[in-house]
Amino acid sequence: MYKLIMTHQGEKGLLCLLFKEGTPERIAWMHPEEKAAFGDIYRARVQRVAGGMKSAFLELGEGLTAHMSLHGEKLKAGQEITVQIDQESFGNKLPGASGRMSLPGILLVLTGEAGMLAFSHRGEFDGPRREAIYEALSPYLEHCGFVLRTAAQTAQLDLIRQEGACLHEKYHEIMQRAEHIPAPARVAQGEAVYVEWIKNCGLENIEEILCDQPEILEDCRLLFKRGGMSQPPLKLWEDELSLGAFLNLEKIKAQAINRQIWLKSGAYLVLDQTEAMTVIDVNSGKDEKNASAPGGVRNINQEAAREVARQLMLRNLSGMIMVDFINMESKEEEKSLLDLMRSLLDQDPVYARAIDITPLGIMEITRRRVRRPLSL
Repeated sequence: MYKLIMTHQGEKGLLCLLFKEGTPERIAWMHPEEKAAFGDIYRARVQRVAGGMKSAFLELGEGLTAHMSLHGEKLKAGQEITVQIDQESFGNKLPGASGRMSLPGILLVLTGEAGMLAFSHRGEFDGPRREAIYEALSPYLEHCGFVLRTAAQTAQLDLIRQEGACLHEKYHEIMQRAEHIPAPARVAQGEAVYVEWIKNCGLENIEEILCDQPEILEDCRLLFKRGGMSQPPLKLWEDELSLGAFLNLEKIKAQAINRQIWLKSGAYLVLDQTEAMTVIDVNSGKDEKNASAPGGVRNINQEAAREVARQLMLRNLSGMIMVDFINMESKEEEKSLLDLMRSLLDQDPVYARAIDITPLGIMEITRRRVRRPLSL
């Protein structure tokens, strides 16, 4: 089960923390006035097209520029197009934009690809269930498409139909506004990070939401109401002692960005992040005795793999990640560790993949860049 805590931190904005079974799993800042945030939709103007790079640079307004990879689109300078931010800026990297729209719901994700109906690979949708869902959403498929979330596998068809209708109406309003707004300008704001987390976790898996901001809790209440839950687990913090001080958030924040991460066994990770890649080194540390025992290296590497997967989500690391595990004795042991990491990354809401283990014993991982990495 998950617990979501949100607290206002003055000029820094809203600090959001998601705990799974008492352990921090995700931390993020939310700044209401932030521009070119993930999910924002813009009516952009093409600055220039870099044919050799198969990309374009877009003017978003207010001095903002975005990069867009081209997949067959024919664009020219001065052209106005509607795009959505799918990668936030990081370091010297510009925000990334795409012409493919998506609007996430609780049960569905609307896409701009008309006629498309897809189902989450994590859910189980048999033939009759798929046919019933197709019939419920068919009135809207002429103008858009849908991806069914895992939560939809047991949801009532009426709720799926209602959400499909709401998303379709919202999409129509956004596209209509984009056609008439003077470019460059923002057309619509993406959803708050805490809303994204709640949807990804599943409403039924949220044990408690604790916050010191009444308006944030009201947003959550409406979200749960749309999901068919009349008694959401919401709690407003009103004590004189701040929520941050009560939970010792400074310690949690400090641990979240430590270069050295201790494991329960006494082994530890060393994590170094650069703009080009993230490098993680696994060390036996205080667990040298167990490391030399039969199966000791395997146990440490498996523990480290679980912590690496958590750190990727916690710090929102992306791009190329290289993990130097303790040397393994056989190819079978390497394959077992690779399979474990792949199963762990499959639980990440952001697309992540363990590619292979090199001849030097380094595991190569890639994780999609969506929101910028944690910075406290």
